Amino acid sequence: MAMELCINGKFTTDPSADDIGRAFDGAPHPQGWYVVLDDEDDGSNIEVTARPEGTYDVTADDGHREGHPARPFTAEQATAVLLRYCAREPGWREVFTWDREADEEEEESRPAAKRRSSEPPTWAVAIVVGSIALVVLAGLVRQWVPFGNSDYFWIGLIFLPMVVLFVVAVANKMLEVRRAAGWSTAVGRIVKSGTAAEHHRFAGETTTVKTMPAVEYEFSVGGRKIRGDRISVGEDSGGANTEATLRRYTVGAAVTVYYDPANPKNCVLERGVPEGVGKGLAILVGGVIVFVGIVYWLVTAAPHLIEQHYPHANTPVVIFAAAFGLLVLLFFIASWRLSRRAADWPLVRGSVLSSGTERIENRSDGRTTVTYAPAVEYGYRVNDVDYVGRQVKLGVTMSASESYAAGVSARYPKGAVVDVHYDPANPTNAALENPTGTRWLLLVVAIALFALAVQQAGVFS
Repeated sequence: MAMELCINGKFTTDPSADDIGRAFDGAPHPQGWYVVLDDEDDGSNIEVTARPEGTYDVTADDGHREGHPARPFTAEQATAVLLRYCAREPGWREVFTWDREADEEEEESRPAAKRRSSEPPTWAVAIVVGSIALVVLAGLVRQWVPFGNSDYFWIGLIFLPMVVLFVVAVANKMLEVRRAAGWSTAVGRIVKSGTAAEHHRFAGETTTVKTMPAVEYEFSVGGRKIRGDRISVGEDSGGANTEATLRRYTVGAAVTVYYDPANPKNCVLERGVPEGVGKGLAILVGGVIVFVGIVYWLVTAAPHLIEQHYPHANTPVVIFAAAFGLLVLLFFIASWRLSRRAADWPLVRGSVLSSGTERIENRSDGRTTVTYAPAVEYGYRVNDVDYVGRQVKLGVTMSASESYAAGVSARYPKGAVVDVHYDPANPTNAALENPTGTRWLLLVVAIALFALAVQQAGVFS
């Protein structure tokens, strides 16, 4: 890591003593002019802001507490403390009066904004756990439950936790939006604007990466400077919105910050419901209703219909093969359409950031199956925005033997320059290859399943 110097929105990495000295050329500066020197190793920083009378307010943050000098600095004093800080001399702290430990303890006792945003509230966890417990209990006493011996009971047991989880998630966000509507406001300034790569991995799956806007801003509450990095209550402003989000929040821009008066570190730049959420929820609910309706029909009406027309059919196999065949066919159609669109996607040069293999373990019936997947991560730039991707073959997740995974990774060694195909409507969706042949395998599988359904129904017997 390194030092980073920001002069009114212009950044210099690993600044020299001359860079810091030149920052104060032309002093005194107009009110609002500022310099921030960050030590990315320990999270500390010093900020210098010009005052109307030609002196400078100086605030230091060692990552835990803030420090302030007894009186405003002159340009020479500000330069001197920045030079000592840049040289990592221990004595730089001596010119500041640091906040008392009691203040630090008070801050620790407050719920951190990061924790608030990333963890669900206790009541939400309790409701979800309670719904699962209810399912288990209902399964044990189903003979005394209305419809306990009917198909309605089992369908309800399957979908109840999922419905509860969805409702609780939506309710939690709506409550957050409602609370944020009463928050205080302050004028802030964007101090960092760029992207960051977020990695996710679920058990039995490969690691995925998502490029997210990384925006930091500063504002003052009661004379205390606060730094925040949450953009909205809805959290996710990435994906197709990444570029637009960064355009709204450029370094140096003045912004309105909404903060919780009880805990100013719990703050956002956007406190309303994100645009399009209502439409998205409506589509999601509609899709769930259609899915539940299809499952209900397959469980209740389909067996009777098949037995009525084909008395000697193996009904469970017919239903499974036909339904799964239809699902695979839909996957083929979606994959084929994506491949056709991707053929016209633009190319951009990128570089491989890391290359290797990833071990994947799947446990079933007490046995563990181990496969390997290529782990190739690459960076690329579109419209002055940096992105990171891990998708090698578009729409295809590859896992097989270790030698196969290593062979794929070997084609993309670390540091190599690669051609990246990206979706112009959503540059976060990108891949190194656009395979076409493997997609037709889905169609073959779908046809085979339909053939199995016809054979088990006894259509030609």
